[in-house]
Amino acid sequence: MPGRVLLDADVPPAVGDAVRQLGHDVITASGDSALEPLNDADLLREATRQGRLLVTFNLADFVEAAQAFAHRQEDHGGIVLIHSRTYPRTNIGAIAKALDGLLQSRNNFTNAILYLQ
Repeated sequence: MPGRVLLDADVPPAVGDAVRQLGHDVITASGDSALEPLNDADLLREATRQGRLLVTFNLADFVEAAQAFAHRQEDHGGIVLIHSRTYPRTNIGAIAKALDGLLQSRNNFTNAILYLQ
């Protein structure tokens, strides 16, 4: 079953292309006039509204956003955090392969906060 993903603006659009080629439904905030200006909490809400998992390199801000959501008892569609020491932004193929594996490993990411391994 294909995953539905929203890539934060800090994730290279080429990752979106590669994950799309693996059969997943991917949109990117980068270059999207409706998504790019959103703050982190609103981007997470929009991903959730669309039934998408949010993928980002912005660890600190999205962990904070997830904590705020939990404090308000507000659900989100899940967050995948990519650490740049584990996956440099230029390693498009490795990021796409790892994300594909994660998307295939489970059906529900509600309120999950996961590091891409």
